[in-house]
Amino acid sequence: MRTRPARLITRFVAAAAMAAVVAGGAAAGVAGAQDDQTGLVRVVHGLRGLVADIYLDGTLALPTFQPERSTDPLPIPAGDHLIEIRAAGAAISDEPLLTQTVTVPAGFEGSLVAHLDAAGQPTLTAFADDLSAVPAGQSRLVVRHAAAAEDVSVLLNEEPAIPSITSKSEAEQELGAGTYQVAVAPAAGGSVLAAPQTVEYADGTANFMYLIGSQPQGTLGWAVVQVGGLESAPIAIQTGDGSTLGSGDDGGLQVALIATAALVGAGGVAAVGVRLRRARASR
Repeated sequence: MRTRPARLITRFVAAAAMAAVVAGGAAAGVAGAQDDQTGLVRVVHGLRGLVADIYLDGTLALPTFQPERSTDPLPIPAGDHLIEIRAAGAAISDEPLLTQTVTVPAGFEGSLVAHLDAAGQPTLTAFADDLSAVPAGQSRLVVRHAAAAEDVSVLLNEEPAIPSITSKSEAEQELGAGTYQVAVAPAAGGSVLAAPQTVEYADGTANFMYLIGSQPQGTLGWAVVQVGGLESAPIAIQTGDGSTLGSGDDGGLQVALIATAALVGAGGVAAVGVRLRRARASR
């Protein structure tokens, strides 16, 4: 089992510029494979109860994005991008609920999750996704603490699997494929903090489990993104609903990337930067 903190870089900026995208090149990038000038970013909505409009560099990219949902991996031009989150239907002139600058390295493969931090404030955290091959008969479990909660312990079939994980961190291990009951409890000991959830960890899959919600408000729960086909290479994403992340509507973001061909300023906005870690070398 490995535990890794998400790397965060905080800074204040007076303006944010968006990467210029040549229409033809962007269309090819959105429709085709990743190249040296892009990163692949899956957006995960872990802010329970908030239907959101998500802006990329001043352009509405994901309208009415439902909570507990994720997009497919999206090719994003390498560089700095301004992310703003507003309640669905809010005017662009309204103050965002969250404003952060995200740096996408070329070749990055990972996820960007909107969630509550330990203090209950909205934030963005980036994680590199381990999509390396999984041994036959095995499944990869990646737990990510994205909730307003204390340090927690993760239990599988009532047995401790991850003794302690802190806010904005992740822990990873491989286990035998099968059906597991997943629960979370305080790392210091005590009763479970959320109702156990039954999850099928299929052979050859990576299962990214996000602990989301708020411990003080009694809304902790799991959201799951499962990537299959890792006996060789990822070929599919299986999603669900309810407390499980479903397929998001990423069309708006793709259209925004294709249509963007100019620099847009966002002066006077205080932004917090998140640097996404570069993906592991291809295996």
